[in-house]
Amino acid sequence: MHRHNHGLRTLSVGANSAAAGRHWLAGWCLLALAGCAAYHPAPLDEARLNQALATPAPGRLARQAAHLQQLRIPPITLDFSRPFTGEELAVIAVLVNPELQALRTRERVAQAQVFAAGLLPDPQLAASLDRPSSGQAPDLMSAYNLGVSWDIAGLLTRKANQRIARDKALQVHYDVAWAEWLTANQARLQAARLHYLAAQEAVAREAAATADRLYQITRQNVQRGDATLVDLGLRQVALLDAQDRALTLARAREKARQELNRTLGLPPEMPLPLADRFPLPPQRPLDPARLFTRAEGARLDLSALRAGYASQEGTLYRAILGQYPRFNLGLGRARDTGGVRTLGFAVTLDLPLFNRNRGAIAEARATRAQLYAEYVARLHQTRSDIAALVADLAEIQRERTILAEQLPSLDLAEETLRRAVAEGNATLLSYEAVRASYLDKRLKLLSLEQAAAEQDVALQLAIGEAWP
Repeated sequence: MHRHNHGLRTLSVGANSAAAGRHWLAGWCLLALAGCAAYHPAPLDEARLNQALATPAPGRLARQAAHLQQLRIPPITLDFSRPFTGEELAVIAVLVNPELQALRTRERVAQAQVFAAGLLPDPQLAASLDRPSSGQAPDLMSAYNLGVSWDIAGLLTRKANQRIARDKALQVHYDVAWAEWLTANQARLQAARLHYLAAQEAVAREAAATADRLYQITRQNVQRGDATLVDLGLRQVALLDAQDRALTLARAREKARQELNRTLGLPPEMPLPLADRFPLPPQRPLDPARLFTRAEGARLDLSALRAGYASQEGTLYRAILGQYPRFNLGLGRARDTGGVRTLGFAVTLDLPLFNRNRGAIAEARATRAQLYAEYVARLHQTRSDIAALVADLAEIQRERTILAEQLPSLDLAEETLRRAVAEGNATLLSYEAVRASYLDKRLKLLSLEQAAAEQDVALQLAIGEAWP
Protein backbone atom coordinates (compact mmCIF):
# COMPACT_ATOMS: atom_id res chain seq x y z
CA MET A 1 0.00 0.00 0.00
CA HIS A 2 2.87 2.26 0.83
CA ARG A 3 4.43 1.56 -2.55
CA HIS A 4 1.13 2.27 -4.23
CA ASN A 5 0.88 5.71 -2.62
CA HIS A 6 4.46 6.47 -3.64
CA GLY A 7 3.54 5.63 -7.23
CA LEU A 8 0.58 7.98 -7.05
CA ARG A 9 2.79 10.78 -5.76
CA THR A 10 5.34 10.19 -8.53
CA LEU A 11 2.65 10.24 -11.20
CA SER A 12 1.17 13.45 -9.77
CA VAL A 13 4.51 15.24 -9.66
CA GLY A 14 5.30 14.09 -13.19
CA ALA A 15 1.93 15.32 -14.44
CA ASN A 16 2.39 18.70 -12.76
CA SER A 17 5.90 19.04 -14.21
CA ALA A 18 4.69 18.19 -17.68
CA ALA A 19 1.78 20.66 -17.40
CA ALA A 20 4.14 23.40 -16.21
CA GLY A 21 6.45 22.66 -19.10
CA ARG A 22 3.59 22.87 -21.57
CA HIS A 23 2.45 26.17 -20.10
CA TRP A 24 5.98 27.57 -20.25
CA LEU A 25 6.42 26.44 -23.86
CA ALA A 26 3.04 27.89 -24.84
CA GLY A 27 3.90 31.21 -23.19
CA TRP A 28 7.26 31.33 -24.94
CA CYS A 29 5.65 30.65 -28.32
CA LEU A 30 3.07 33.40 -27.76
CA LEU A 31 5.82 35.85 -26.81
CA ALA A 32 7.80 34.97 -29.94
CA LEU A 33 4.77 35.31 -32.19
CA ALA A 34 3.91 38.72 -30.68
CA GLY A 35 7.08 40.19 -32.20
CA CYS A 36 6.59 38.74 -35.68
CA ALA A 37 6.09 40.97 -38.69
CA ALA A 38 2.81 40.83 -40.59
CA TYR A 39 2.57 40.38 -44.36
CA HIS A 40 0.84 43.11 -46.36
CA PRO A 41 0.46 42.49 -50.11
CA ALA A 42 1.52 45.22 -52.56
CA PRO A 43 0.30 44.09 -56.00
CA LEU A 44 1.19 45.80 -59.29
CA ASP A 45 -2.32 47.08 -59.77
CA GLU A 46 -3.31 49.58 -62.45
CA ALA A 47 -4.16 52.40 -60.04
CA ARG A 48 -0.73 52.42 -58.40
CA LEU A 49 1.05 52.25 -61.75
CA ASN A 50 -1.00 55.14 -63.16
CA GLN A 51 -0.21 57.18 -60.08
CA ALA A 52 3.50 56.46 -60.49
CA LEU A 53 3.43 57.51 -64.17
CA ALA A 54 1.43 60.67 -63.54
CA THR A 55 3.05 64.10 -63.90
CA PRO A 56 4.13 65.37 -60.46
CA ALA A 57 2.22 68.31 -59.06
CA PRO A 58 4.15 71.62 -59.33
CA GLY A 59 3.49 72.52 -55.70
CA ARG A 60 4.90 69.24 -54.47
CA LEU A 61 7.99 69.61 -56.65
CA ALA A 62 8.53 73.16 -55.41
CA ARG A 63 8.41 71.99 -51.78
CA GLN A 64 10.79 69.12 -52.44
CA ALA A 65 13.21 71.38 -54.34
CA ALA A 66 13.27 73.89 -51.49
CA HIS A 67 14.24 71.15 -49.01
CA LEU A 68 16.53 69.11 -51.28
CA GLN A 69 19.28 67.28 -49.41
CA GLN A 70 21.97 66.25 -51.87
CA LEU A 71 25.72 66.24 -51.44
CA ARG A 72 26.50 68.28 -54.55
CA ILE A 73 23.21 69.98 -55.54
CA PRO A 74 21.92 72.81 -53.33
CA PRO A 75 18.19 73.46 -52.73
CA ILE A 76 16.51 75.82 -55.17
CA THR A 77 13.30 77.80 -55.54
CA LEU A 78 11.22 76.53 -58.45
CA ASP A 79 8.94 79.02 -60.19
CA PHE A 80 6.67 77.27 -62.70
CA SER A 81 5.37 80.59 -64.04
CA ARG A 82 8.58 81.33 -65.97
CA PRO A 83 10.97 79.36 -68.22
CA PHE A 84 13.41 77.00 -66.55
CA THR A 85 17.15 77.41 -66.24
CA GLY A 86 19.61 74.55 -66.46
CA GLU A 87 20.05 74.45 -62.67
CA GLU A 88 16.29 74.22 -62.13
CA LEU A 89 15.98 71.39 -64.62
CA ALA A 90 18.83 69.59 -62.86
CA VAL A 91 16.89 69.67 -59.58
CA ILE A 92 13.69 68.50 -61.30
CA ALA A 93 15.62 65.58 -62.79
CA VAL A 94 16.91 64.55 -59.36
CA LEU A 95 13.40 64.67 -57.89
CA VAL A 96 11.38 63.09 -60.69
CA ASN A 97 13.65 60.75 -62.69
CA PRO A 98 12.14 57.26 -62.22
CA GLU A 99 15.48 55.49 -62.45
CA LEU A 100 16.79 57.56 -59.55
CA GLN A 101 13.65 56.82 -57.55
CA ALA A 102 14.22 53.11 -58.12
CA LEU A 103 17.90 53.46 -57.25
CA ARG A 104 17.15 55.25 -53.99
CA THR A 105 15.31 52.16 -52.74
CA ARG A 106 18.73 50.49 -52.54
CA GLU A 107 19.53 52.76 -49.62
CA ARG A 108 16.59 51.36 -47.66
CA VAL A 109 17.79 47.84 -48.45
CA ALA A 110 21.30 48.73 -47.25
CA GLN A 111 19.97 50.23 -44.03
CA ALA A 112 17.92 47.09 -43.47
CA GLN A 113 21.11 45.06 -43.88
CA VAL A 114 22.82 47.23 -41.24
CA PHE A 115 19.90 46.53 -38.91
CA ALA A 116 20.08 42.80 -39.62
CA ALA A 117 23.84 42.72 -38.98
CA GLY A 118 23.31 44.08 -35.48
CA LEU A 119 20.79 41.46 -34.42
CA LEU A 120 21.89 38.76 -31.98
CA PRO A 121 21.61 35.13 -33.10
CA ASP A 122 18.49 33.38 -31.86
CA PRO A 123 18.86 30.46 -29.44
CA GLN A 124 17.74 27.03 -30.62
CA LEU A 125 15.27 24.92 -28.64
CA ALA A 126 15.16 21.14 -28.98
CA ALA A 127 12.58 18.89 -27.32
CA SER A 128 11.77 15.19 -27.56
CA LEU A 129 9.36 12.77 -25.83
CA ASP A 130 9.71 8.96 -25.59
CA ARG A 131 6.76 6.84 -24.40
CA PRO A 132 7.32 3.22 -23.37
CA SER A 133 5.86 0.88 -26.00
CA SER A 134 6.75 -2.55 -24.56
CA GLY A 135 6.86 -4.17 -21.15
CA GLN A 136 4.36 -3.94 -18.31
CA ALA A 137 6.66 -2.62 -15.55
CA PRO A 138 4.46 -0.30 -13.44
CA ASP A 139 7.29 2.12 -12.65
CA LEU A 140 8.08 3.02 -16.30
CA MET A 141 7.14 6.54 -17.36
CA SER A 142 7.48 8.74 -20.40
CA ALA A 143 10.97 10.09 -20.99
CA TYR A 144 11.66 13.60 -22.28
CA ASN A 145 14.62 15.67 -23.34
CA LEU A 146 14.58 19.47 -23.37
CA GLY A 147 17.56 21.56 -24.41
CA VAL A 148 18.49 25.06 -25.52
CA SER A 149 21.67 26.00 -27.44
CA TRP A 150 23.23 29.21 -28.70
CA ASP A 151 25.68 29.89 -31.54
CA ILE A 152 28.53 31.61 -29.68
CA ALA A 153 30.53 32.04 -32.89
CA GLY A 154 27.82 34.40 -34.19
CA LEU A 155 28.69 36.78 -31.34
CA LEU A 156 32.37 36.83 -32.29
CA THR A 157 31.63 38.04 -35.85
CA ARG A 158 28.80 40.43 -34.92
CA LYS A 159 30.98 43.56 -34.87
CA ALA A 160 32.65 42.58 -38.13
CA ASN A 161 29.25 42.06 -39.73
CA GLN A 162 28.10 45.48 -38.53
CA ARG A 163 31.22 47.15 -39.91
CA ILE A 164 30.79 45.44 -43.27
CA ALA A 165 27.12 46.41 -43.47
CA ARG A 166 27.78 50.04 -42.50
CA ASP A 167 30.51 50.42 -45.10
CA LYS A 168 28.26 48.79 -47.70
CA ALA A 169 25.46 51.20 -46.81
CA LEU A 170 27.87 54.11 -47.15
CA GLN A 171 28.94 52.81 -50.55
CA VAL A 172 25.31 52.61 -51.68
CA HIS A 173 24.71 56.14 -50.38
CA TYR A 174 27.60 57.50 -52.42
CA ASP A 175 26.57 55.47 -55.47
CA VAL A 176 23.07 56.93 -55.34
CA ALA A 177 24.41 60.46 -54.83
CA TRP A 178 26.78 60.00 -57.78
CA ALA A 179 23.92 58.77 -59.98
CA GLU A 180 21.93 61.85 -58.97
CA TRP A 181 24.89 64.06 -59.86
CA LEU A 182 25.22 62.37 -63.26
CA THR A 183 21.51 62.72 -63.99
CA ALA A 184 21.41 66.36 -62.89
CA ASN A 185 24.33 67.27 -65.16
CA GLN A 186 22.86 65.24 -67.99
CA ALA A 187 19.72 67.38 -67.71
CA ARG A 188 21.83 70.56 -67.71
CA LEU A 189 23.76 69.38 -70.77
CA GLN A 190 20.60 68.41 -72.65
CA ALA A 191 18.95 71.72 -71.78
CA ALA A 192 21.95 73.65 -73.14
CA ARG A 193 21.93 71.47 -76.25
CA LEU A 194 18.22 72.06 -76.81
CA HIS A 195 18.67 75.82 -76.36
CA TYR A 196 21.48 76.10 -78.90
CA LEU A 197 19.88 73.69 -81.37
CA ALA A 198 16.74 75.83 -81.33
CA ALA A 199 18.86 78.94 -81.98
CA GLN A 200 20.73 77.18 -84.79
CA GLU A 201 17.47 75.98 -86.33
CA ALA A 202 16.16 79.56 -86.43
CA VAL A 203 19.33 80.79 -88.15
CA ALA A 204 19.30 77.80 -90.52
CA ARG A 205 15.73 78.56 -91.57
CA GLU A 206 16.76 82.17 -92.15
CA ALA A 207 19.71 80.95 -94.21
CA ALA A 208 17.42 78.63 -96.20
CA ALA A 209 15.14 81.58 -96.95
CA THR A 210 18.17 83.58 -98.12
CA ALA A 211 19.31 80.67 -100.31
CA ASP A 212 15.83 80.49 -101.82
CA ARG A 213 15.89 84.19 -102.67
CA LEU A 214 19.31 83.78 -104.29
CA TYR A 215 17.99 80.88 -106.32
CA GLN A 216 14.95 82.87 -107.47
CA ILE A 217 17.12 85.86 -108.40
CA THR A 218 19.50 83.65 -110.38
CA ARG A 219 16.61 82.00 -112.20
CA GLN A 220 15.31 85.41 -113.23
CA ASN A 221 18.79 86.38 -114.38
CA VAL A 222 19.01 83.22 -116.46
CA GLN A 223 15.76 84.13 -118.17
CA ARG A 224 17.17 87.59 -118.95
CA GLY A 225 20.49 86.13 -120.08
CA ASP A 226 22.47 87.66 -117.18
CA ALA A 227 23.39 84.28 -115.66
CA THR A 228 24.17 80.78 -116.87
CA LEU A 229 22.54 77.46 -116.13
CA VAL A 230 25.68 76.52 -114.20
CA ASP A 231 25.05 79.45 -111.86
CA LEU A 232 21.45 78.35 -111.47
CA GLY A 233 22.52 74.78 -110.67
CA LEU A 234 24.94 75.97 -108.02
CA ARG A 235 22.24 78.13 -106.42
CA GLN A 236 19.83 75.20 -106.43
CA VAL A 237 22.39 72.93 -104.74
CA ALA A 238 23.02 75.62 -102.13
CA LEU A 239 19.27 75.92 -101.54
CA LEU A 240 18.82 72.19 -101.09
CA ASP A 241 21.80 72.06 -98.72
CA ALA A 242 20.39 74.92 -96.65
CA GLN A 243 16.94 73.32 -96.46
CA ASP A 244 18.45 69.97 -95.54
CA ARG A 245 20.51 71.62 -92.79
CA ALA A 246 17.42 73.30 -91.37
CA LEU A 247 15.50 70.00 -91.37
CA THR A 248 18.45 68.17 -89.77
CA LEU A 249 18.61 70.74 -86.99
CA ALA A 250 14.84 70.50 -86.49
CA ARG A 251 15.13 66.72 -86.05
CA ALA A 252 18.06 67.13 -83.68
CA ARG A 253 16.13 69.71 -81.65
CA GLU A 254 13.11 67.41 -81.31
CA LYS A 255 15.34 64.50 -80.35
CA ALA A 256 17.05 66.66 -77.71
CA ARG A 257 13.65 67.68 -76.35
CA GLN A 258 12.55 64.05 -76.07
CA GLU A 259 15.80 63.09 -74.35
CA LEU A 260 15.47 65.96 -71.89
CA ASN A 261 11.89 64.96 -71.00
CA ARG A 262 13.01 61.38 -70.51
CA THR A 263 15.87 62.45 -68.23
CA LEU A 264 13.48 64.61 -66.24
CA GLY A 265 10.97 61.78 -65.96
CA LEU A 266 8.24 63.81 -67.68
CA PRO A 267 5.79 62.63 -70.38
CA PRO A 268 7.27 62.82 -73.93
CA GLU A 269 4.62 65.24 -75.18
CA MET A 270 4.89 67.67 -72.26
CA PRO A 271 6.18 71.12 -73.40
CA LEU A 272 9.08 72.52 -71.43
CA PRO A 273 9.83 76.25 -71.73
CA LEU A 274 13.52 77.08 -71.44
CA ALA A 275 15.19 80.30 -70.41
CA ASP A 276 16.31 82.49 -73.29
CA ARG A 277 19.92 82.64 -72.20
CA PHE A 278 22.27 79.89 -71.10
CA PRO A 279 25.49 81.46 -69.82
CA LEU A 280 28.69 80.42 -71.55
CA PRO A 281 31.71 79.32 -69.49
CA PRO A 282 34.26 82.08 -68.93
CA GLN A 283 37.46 81.86 -70.91
CA ARG A 284 40.12 81.08 -68.33
CA PRO A 285 43.25 78.93 -68.14
CA LEU A 286 42.67 75.53 -66.58
CA ASP A 287 45.28 73.29 -64.95
CA PRO A 288 44.41 69.58 -65.45
CA ALA A 289 46.67 68.50 -62.56
CA ARG A 290 44.96 70.81 -60.08
CA LEU A 291 41.53 69.80 -61.34
CA PHE A 292 42.44 66.13 -60.91
CA THR A 293 43.53 66.76 -57.32
CA ARG A 294 40.21 68.50 -56.76
CA ALA A 295 38.34 65.58 -58.32
CA GLU A 296 39.98 63.02 -56.02
CA GLY A 297 38.23 64.57 -53.04
CA ALA A 298 35.02 65.66 -54.75
CA ARG A 299 33.91 62.74 -56.94
CA LEU A 300 31.27 60.69 -55.20
CA ASP A 301 31.98 57.58 -57.24
CA LEU A 302 35.52 57.56 -55.82
CA SER A 303 34.05 57.92 -52.33
CA ALA A 304 31.79 54.94 -53.08
CA LEU A 305 34.76 52.87 -54.22
CA ARG A 306 36.67 53.75 -51.04
CA ALA A 307 33.68 52.71 -48.92
CA GLY A 308 33.42 49.46 -50.86
CA TYR A 309 37.12 48.80 -50.29
CA ALA A 310 36.68 49.39 -46.55
CA SER A 311 33.76 46.96 -46.55
CA GLN A 312 35.91 44.36 -48.26
CA GLU A 313 38.59 44.85 -45.60
CA GLY A 314 35.94 43.91 -43.05
CA THR A 315 34.92 40.91 -45.14
CA LEU A 316 38.52 39.67 -45.19
CA TYR A 317 38.82 40.16 -41.42
CA ARG A 318 35.59 38.18 -40.91
CA ALA A 319 36.88 35.41 -43.18
CA ILE A 320 40.08 35.19 -41.12
CA LEU A 321 38.00 34.91 -37.95
CA GLY A 322 36.16 32.07 -39.64
CA GLN A 323 39.31 29.90 -39.65
CA TYR A 324 39.01 29.41 -35.90
CA PRO A 325 36.73 26.67 -34.53
CA ARG A 326 33.04 27.46 -34.40
CA PHE A 327 31.21 26.20 -31.35
CA ASN A 328 27.73 26.10 -29.90
CA LEU A 329 26.96 26.06 -26.20
CA GLY A 330 23.81 24.40 -24.92
CA LEU A 331 21.98 23.46 -21.72
CA GLY A 332 19.73 20.41 -21.42
CA ARG A 333 17.32 18.79 -19.01
CA ALA A 334 16.18 15.20 -19.45
CA ARG A 335 14.29 12.34 -17.74
CA ASP A 336 14.54 8.71 -18.69
CA THR A 337 11.81 6.06 -18.47
CA GLY A 338 12.99 5.14 -15.01
CA GLY A 339 12.31 8.62 -13.69
CA VAL A 340 15.94 9.69 -13.40
CA ARG A 341 16.29 13.41 -14.13
CA THR A 342 19.50 14.97 -15.40
CA LEU A 343 20.71 18.52 -15.99
CA GLY A 344 23.79 19.19 -18.10
CA PHE A 345 25.42 21.16 -20.85
CA ALA A 346 26.81 20.41 -24.31
CA VAL A 347 29.46 21.96 -26.49
CA THR A 348 29.64 21.48 -30.27
CA LEU A 349 33.04 22.35 -31.72
CA ASP A 350 34.30 22.35 -35.30
CA LEU A 351 37.68 20.72 -35.81
CA PRO A 352 39.77 22.88 -38.22
CA LEU A 353 41.51 20.00 -39.93
CA PHE A 354 40.67 20.35 -43.65
CA ASN A 355 38.68 23.47 -44.54
CA ARG A 356 39.77 26.13 -42.04
CA ASN A 357 37.83 28.67 -44.13
CA ARG A 358 40.75 28.89 -46.55
CA GLY A 359 38.48 29.21 -49.58
CA ALA A 360 36.63 32.22 -48.15
CA ILE A 361 39.91 33.86 -47.12
CA ALA A 362 41.40 33.43 -50.59
CA GLU A 363 38.26 34.81 -52.23
CA ALA A 364 38.17 37.81 -49.87
CA ARG A 365 41.82 38.63 -50.56
CA ALA A 366 41.35 38.34 -54.32
CA THR A 367 38.27 40.56 -54.16
CA ARG A 368 40.19 43.18 -52.18
CA ALA A 369 42.94 43.17 -54.81
CA GLN A 370 40.29 43.52 -57.52
CA LEU A 371 38.70 46.52 -55.79
CA TYR A 372 42.09 48.16 -55.40
CA ALA A 373 42.80 47.72 -59.11
CA GLU A 374 39.36 49.12 -59.99
CA TYR A 375 39.99 52.19 -57.83
CA VAL A 376 43.34 52.83 -59.52
CA ALA A 377 41.73 52.37 -62.94
CA ARG A 378 38.99 54.86 -62.05
CA LEU A 379 41.62 57.39 -60.96
CA HIS A 380 43.47 56.91 -64.23
CA GLN A 381 40.28 57.34 -66.24
CA THR A 382 39.35 60.48 -64.28
CA ARG A 383 42.76 62.04 -64.88
CA SER A 384 42.61 61.24 -68.61
CA ASP A 385 39.04 62.53 -68.96
CA ILE A 386 39.87 65.83 -67.26
CA ALA A 387 42.97 66.37 -69.42
CA ALA A 388 41.03 65.63 -72.62
CA LEU A 389 38.13 67.90 -71.65
CA VAL A 390 40.46 70.78 -70.76
CA ALA A 391 42.26 70.44 -74.10
CA ASP A 392 38.99 70.29 -76.07
CA LEU A 393 37.53 73.24 -74.19
CA ALA A 394 40.65 75.33 -74.84
CA GLU A 395 40.50 74.58 -78.58
CA ILE A 396 36.78 75.39 -78.72
CA GLN A 397 37.37 78.67 -76.90
CA ARG A 398 40.16 79.58 -79.32
CA GLU A 399 37.97 78.94 -82.38
CA ARG A 400 35.08 80.77 -80.79
CA THR A 401 37.23 83.81 -80.10
CA ILE A 402 38.45 83.98 -83.69
CA LEU A 403 34.98 83.62 -85.15
CA ALA A 404 33.48 86.14 -82.70
CA GLU A 405 36.06 88.67 -83.91
CA GLN A 406 35.08 88.07 -87.56
CA LEU A 407 31.33 88.44 -87.13
CA PRO A 408 31.20 92.23 -86.48
CA SER A 409 32.91 92.97 -89.82
CA LEU A 410 30.52 90.65 -91.66
CA ASP A 411 27.60 92.24 -89.86
CA LEU A 412 28.82 95.67 -90.93
CA ALA A 413 29.26 94.51 -94.53
CA GLU A 414 25.76 93.03 -94.57
CA GLU A 415 24.26 96.26 -93.22
CA THR A 416 26.24 98.39 -95.70
CA LEU A 417 25.14 96.32 -98.68
CA ARG A 418 21.55 96.37 -97.49
CA ARG A 419 21.58 100.20 -97.56
CA ALA A 420 23.34 100.17 -100.93
CA VAL A 421 20.69 97.91 -102.41
CA ALA A 422 17.98 100.22 -101.09
CA GLU A 423 19.76 103.17 -102.73
CA GLY A 424 20.29 101.27 -106.00
CA ASN A 425 24.09 101.22 -105.64
CA ALA A 426 24.43 97.41 -105.33
CA THR A 427 22.70 94.35 -106.67
CA LEU A 428 20.42 92.21 -104.57
CA LEU A 429 22.47 89.19 -105.59
CA SER A 430 25.63 90.64 -103.99
CA TYR A 431 23.75 91.49 -100.80
CA GLU A 432 22.18 88.04 -100.49
CA ALA A 433 25.56 86.36 -101.04
CA VAL A 434 27.12 88.38 -98.20
CA ARG A 435 24.08 87.71 -96.01
CA ALA A 436 24.34 83.95 -96.65
CA SER A 437 28.01 84.01 -95.60
CA TYR A 438 27.11 86.00 -92.49
CA LEU A 439 24.40 83.49 -91.51
CA ASP A 440 26.78 80.59 -92.03
CA LYS A 441 29.27 82.20 -89.65
CA ARG A 442 26.50 82.74 -87.11
CA LEU A 443 25.59 79.05 -87.35
CA LYS A 444 29.21 78.09 -86.83
CA LEU A 445 29.49 80.37 -83.80
CA LEU A 446 26.29 78.92 -82.27
CA SER A 447 27.66 75.43 -82.84
CA LEU A 448 30.88 76.37 -81.04
CA GLU A 449 28.93 77.94 -78.19
CA GLN A 450 26.90 74.76 -77.86
CA ALA A 451 30.09 72.69 -77.77
CA ALA A 452 31.62 75.01 -75.16
CA ALA A 453 28.53 74.83 -72.94
CA GLU A 454 28.39 71.03 -73.19
CA GLN A 455 32.11 70.61 -72.54
CA ASP A 456 31.88 72.88 -69.51
CA VAL A 457 29.11 70.71 -68.03
CA ALA A 458 31.10 67.58 -68.87
CA LEU A 459 34.18 69.00 -67.13
CA GLN A 460 32.19 69.83 -63.99
CA LEU A 461 30.80 66.31 -64.11
CA ALA A 462 34.32 64.85 -64.39
CA ILE A 463 35.54 66.95 -61.46
CA GLY A 464 32.56 65.96 -59.35
CA GLU A 465 31.35 69.40 -58.25
CA ALA A 466 30.16 72.68 -59.72
CA TRP A 467 32.32 75.76 -59.92
CA PRO A 468 31.43 79.46 -60.12
